[in-house]
Amino acid sequence: NEYRFPIPIGNILGGGAHAGPGTPDIQEILISATGAKTIKDAIETNFKVHKELRNVIEKVDPSFTNGRGDEGGWAPKCDNEKALELCAKSCENLGYTLGKEVSLGVDFASSTQWDEKKQIYIYGRAGFENTPEEQIEFAANIIEKYKLIYAEDAVHEEAFDDMSELTSKFPKTMITGDDLTVTNKVILKKAIENKSCNAAILKVNQAGSLYDALEFAKTARSNDIKLITSHCSGESIDSQISHIGIGTGSKMLKVGVVG
Repeated sequence: NEYRFPIPIGNILGGGAHAGPGTPDIQEILISATGAKTIKDAIETNFKVHKELRNVIEKVDPSFTNGRGDEGGWAPKCDNEKALELCAKSCENLGYTLGKEVSLGVDFASSTQWDEKKQIYIYGRAGFENTPEEQIEFAANIIEKYKLIYAEDAVHEEAFDDMSELTSKFPKTMITGDDLTVTNKVILKKAIENKSCNAAILKVNQAGSLYDALEFAKTARSNDIKLITSHCSGESIDSQISHIGIGTGSKMLKVGVVG
C-alpha cells in the first residue's frame, strides 16, 4: 500500500513537429535519473543534464541561439545521430554512466514520418526513407547503442505487429505506446493481445475523463503494462498529473524538464 513518486522523465532535446526546420526528425530525446534515491535528486539531475547539454551544443555550434522546442528541450540544428551523441556526451561530462545514474529515452513519434500511401517512413530533414523493416532496425539500433530505458512510438500508430517485435527484443526497455494506445482501454486490450508494448502513456485529457483514464490504468496494471503519466504536447502547468502519477502507480512522470 506504499505510494511512490514516479521517476520524472523530461525532454532535453526536441525536433520533429515540436521544433523548427533544421532540427532532428526525432521528436524528443529525454532524460531520466534512474539511479536517483529521492525525487529531489532526480529533478536536480535532470536540470543538470539539460544545462550541460546547452554548453555541449554551443561548443559544436557557436551560432546556437538557445532556441527551444515547445516542451523546453533545446532545438539545435543537427541530425538524429548527432542529437543523440550530444545528449550522451552531456551525461558523460557530468560523470554519469548511461544506464546507471541516468538513462536516455526517445519519443520517435513515428506516425509523423509515416506515409500511408507509400507505406514508408520519410525522414525529410535527414534525407532518408525507411521501409517498415528498416524502421524496426533503425529504432533497435538507437535503443541498443544508447541503452535507452524508454522508447515511445518507435513505429507508426497502427503497426501493432512491428511494436510487438521491438517489445520482444527489448524486455528491459519501456517499449511505450502513446499514439498506439491513446489512453483508450479497448485499444490497449488489442495491444496487450498482440504483445505490442510493455508500457503505455496515460493522459487524462486524451481519455476525455478521469474515469476513463483510471479504467485504462487498471487494465494496464492488471496486465503488467507499466504506466507513464504524461502531460500533452507543449509545456504544462497541470500539477495534478503528479497526483495522478502517484495514484495510478505510474513508473514514470513525463513532464517538461525545466517546467
